[in-house]
Amino acid sequence: MSLISISEASELTAKSIPTIYRHIKDGELSQTDNKIDVTELLRLFGGFRPSADYHRENDLLRRSNADLKQDKEKLYQINDLLRRSNADLKQDKEKLYRIIASQQKWPPEQAVPLNPTEVRKPNKIVIDESLTQRLIRKLFFK
Repeated sequence: MSLISISEASELTAKSIPTIYRHIKDGELSQTDNKIDVTELLRLFGGFRPSADYHRENDLLRRSNADLKQDKEKLYQINDLLRRSNADLKQDKEKLYRIIASQQKWPPEQAVPLNPTEVRKPNKIVIDESLTQRLIRKLFFK
């Protein structure tokens, strides 16, 4: 037996407070300490209708979901741009290695290897912030 206040009963049933009191007065609803049993409400009204707050929250959630989907799509675009940029940078790096290797002649043991994977890479990754900022600005602030 779950008891709720008259104002809560009004919200659950989408009926006005005077209507709830009228049903109590007519004997259709019983009241205990200004509380009404939920099963009585179900018996009389057959079910509960969503309140206006429910509809507002549902609309807000729908809009938020749409915004999140748009943000997700933008992040996928940023990721794609960064991957392409990374591939371009790798190609540029390989070209520079070839140029440096072609300019170094002697001694051969000091020449830079043609394969960039043979070169010891530093552990620290440096990100060009200006490139990232430009990508974000392009996608989000058109």
